[in-house]
Amino acid sequence: MLSSGLVRVGGGLAAIAGGVLVIIAALIGSLALGGVSTVSAGVTTAAYTVVTLVYLLAAVLVLGGLVGLYVHQSEEAGVLGLIGFAVAFLGTAMLVGATWNQAFITPALAQAIPALFDEGVLGWLSLGFVLTYLLVSLGWLLFGVATFVARVYPRPAAVLLIIGALISFIPLSYTEILLAAAIAWLGFFTLFIGGDAPAERGEFRRSARRSGGGNGSTGE
Repeated sequence: MLSSGLVRVGGGLAAIAGGVLVIIAALIGSLALGGVSTVSAGVTTAAYTVVTLVYLLAAVLVLGGLVGLYVHQSEEAGVLGLIGFAVAFLGTAMLVGATWNQAFITPALAQAIPALFDEGVLGWLSLGFVLTYLLVSLGWLLFGVATFVARVYPRPAAVLLIIGALISFIPLSYTEILLAAAIAWLGFFTLFIGGDAPAERGEFRRSARRSGGGNGSTGE
């Protein structure tokens, strides 16, 4: 199907690009912002602006890539896959908004009210960020488990996605890299290897069962 092929290609490209950009932003951010004396000083630098804009683009791409990744295994992933997709989509969509805030609003606030960041007086805003990252981690964790069970994608990629989702909530440098690498891996598989549409794979599995063959898995 043309529409399915477009979703596969677009989703695969978006997942690859988004995952790679997250890795690049994480590495640059740790190197360029690791030595700042205060939070307000760090978020007003040119390096911070570049890093957050890259993160923003990456988050948008990952959100689009998630759709393609889910469509490619929607039948096999079942209810758990749908729940994981819904939570991951909500969390990643909130992450786009949070990253936009960090890119455009945070520097302005840091210049006007530096104590707001340096003294940790963020209150409700902090809760919003915690909720966002919790939903991202939980959503991608559920999506990873569903991906592992569905066996459409390589199981090592699903395991990496699960591990990456588990540690991505830890507020330390580089913790998002594993999750980003897993998303890029799934995108690569979708784009270059697993080219069958979901309906075609479903029909293949039904034919295989009727003929007494295997389960038609493409993910091992």
